[in-house]
Amino acid sequence: MLQRALPLFQALILFLVGSVFVWFYVHGRINAYLTKAGSFQIQALLAGVVLCIIGVFLAITAGQKGGCGHDHDHDHDHDHDHDHDHDHDHDHDHGHSHDDPGLGAMILTAAVVLVPLFSAAILTPDAYSMSWVENNLSVKGVVGPAPEQFKLGKKSGAGSAGEGNAGQAGQSKDDTVADAAGWGPYTIEDLKQQVDQNEKGEFMMDVISLFYTGGDEEIQNVVKGLPIETVGQVMPEKMRNSENKRVRVFRLMMNCCIADARPVSIPVQFDESIPKYKEMGWYKIHGTMAYEKWDEFTIPVLHAKLMEQTEEPPQAAFGQRQ
Repeated sequence: MLQRALPLFQALILFLVGSVFVWFYVHGRINAYLTKAGSFQIQALLAGVVLCIIGVFLAITAGQKGGCGHDHDHDHDHDHDHDHDHDHDHDHDHGHSHDDPGLGAMILTAAVVLVPLFSAAILTPDAYSMSWVENNLSVKGVVGPAPEQFKLGKKSGAGSAGEGNAGQAGQSKDDTVADAAGWGPYTIEDLKQQVDQNEKGEFMMDVISLFYTGGDEEIQNVVKGLPIETVGQVMPEKMRNSENKRVRVFRLMMNCCIADARPVSIPVQFDESIPKYKEMGWYKIHGTMAYEKWDEFTIPVLHAKLMEQTEEPPQAAFGQRQ
């Protein structure tokens, strides 16, 4: 009996495993682990659908027994009827063989395969814990150049900003050529071309771009003192926070998938006491930018005027490639 139930058992396992793949795709959870939409999501969906189809096929054909299966067992019982003891004959009379899977073994197999799978799928928050963030958070300043997606500053061949200054009185021909080539000084007008502003006139900059301004003094001279709006996850600040008026806001940056993600953060300073907040919660912070010298590093610090809770954005982690 259990031997005949084995194909149904296998079909159920395949169908449930495939359903997890489909579930992650349909609910968009798979996007939390990748930088952007691509072929991997479709491959995961197809893998889930194929596993479900195989499971259904096995279930449909489970009742079809091979032609020699029963006769072989019957002949085997008959030929060896006088050569086996009473207990062995009793097992054969009930249609069992030494290779029949026991019910306990099937339950154990299902538990080993399904319990970890469904526990991980249901219980995972699709996010890193605060302890992981703390262990992987770099509180130092910028080391190396900014990734292209988060880089501010003059771009080679960015003629629009230069052309806007070309008609200024007293500007030489060489200066005009330099500006047109993107060699001129970085200005507030350049920033406005690269960064959107909200209805209050605040520059809406992501945490990672703010972090990388600490590596460019020319950009700092423009951004310093400007009104800023940014969004990120908030956690306690454990560096240079003797007055307990600081928190730290961070976003994840990853190259291709969540496996290579790393948190990038900046301190947030309050004039008065820190407002109540949920650790690792998502917040929209309004304030002005300042910069501090921490040893050999320049650290961007957002002086907050308002911190309000917000929903997690659709793309919780930023990719370095567009």
